Amino acid sequence: MPETGSTSSRVLGTLEEIEVIAEAWRALEDHCADPLAYFQSYDWCRNWVAQFGDMHEPYVVTIWQGERLIALWPRMIVIRAGIKRLETLGGPHSQYCGILVRQDAMPLNQIAQMLRAAVRASKCDVTISRAVPEGSLLAAVLADKPEVEGSANIASMLDLSGFASAEDYAAQLGKLQKRNRNRRRNHLARMGELSFEVIWPDHEQFAPLVRLCAAMKRRWLVETGRFSTGFAMGGYEDFLASLHGDEGRLSGACLSVLKAGERVVALELGFLQQRHYYAYIGGFDWDLRDLSPGKVQMDMTVGWLIDRDAGAYDLLINMADYKASWANKSLTVNSRAEALSWRGRFYTLAWLPRLRPALKKLHGWLPSMMDRAANLLRPAVCLLLFI
Repeated sequence: MPETGSTSSRVLGTLEEIEVIAEAWRALEDHCADPLAYFQSYDWCRNWVAQFGDMHEPYVVTIWQGERLIALWPRMIVIRAGIKRLETLGGPHSQYCGILVRQDAMPLNQIAQMLRAAVRASKCDVTISRAVPEGSLLAAVLADKPEVEGSANIASMLDLSGFASAEDYAAQLGKLQKRNRNRRRNHLARMGELSFEVIWPDHEQFAPLVRLCAAMKRRWLVETGRFSTGFAMGGYEDFLASLHGDEGRLSGACLSVLKAGERVVALELGFLQQRHYYAYIGGFDWDLRDLSPGKVQMDMTVGWLIDRDAGAYDLLINMADYKASWANKSLTVNSRAEALSWRGRFYTLAWLPRLRPALKKLHGWLPSMMDRAANLLRPAVCLLLFI
């Protein structure tokens, strides 16, 4: 029976206030049973605030019925360029944006009203929810809020529910897929016998290998000329290494480790929640890139998940060719923004849909533009040096 009592809302703005409700927050997670809510979990949010809370002010909206926590929306206040924004807690590291709501709580429209009242009380210029999954509770709460133009994105997933075992999964691959995967394993095995395991945060090598995984990813970013806002934030590896996981419950952070002989050739940090696996960060030995150690590790991770009755291998948002080659399912996400002041209206009507995309496009053109300019100027520079 639902608990009776007066309904109230409370905003948590410090790490200490968050830690006080740890038990209630975790109980809410279990009751919601939402497989896409890892980035709203106590462990993720608490550890992110502990590492990065001095950069942005937490603004965690909680709704209580008596002494029972019935809804929670993790947010934070970001102030840049004179604009005060209410953003998803954990950005840019968080992926899906969502809320936690007990299944036996009051009607969703009443919860939505209380959430909106808390948003207005923040005195921010604009509230932004990035990567809201289609069909989620938050999508329903924000249904009347404008979608940010051009924000639609796709999350790629491999649905594991159709495979009885890792062997069944391998048997259902096409002939070309089987040949390619066997070839990759055989070529990599020339470096040494392949071994694979999944370790958890209580393992003595978890933290060092998480840092190695991040270092491998950083090298990949450098070698491919990419930039990551999340990786640019100091202390990112410390945050990742602080995350918890429970092997007995198959829940939380875990790390896939692939070795060839004694050499670590590929790693993947992932999160399990409600049988849903998030492939968060993958790294591989760049010097062995022609042997595709990352693909071999992914293949073994998928088999490990199937044998443990996981329901999905989630490659997260942003389309990529390699994701498409693994996925058999997709999920649409989009961003919604609501202006709460004239600055917020400028941000939502001009900056988000027009100016920001134009600057991102220009940033993408800069390398090629600089190369062209260098080619044009090179003869003149040579002439000057000759003179």
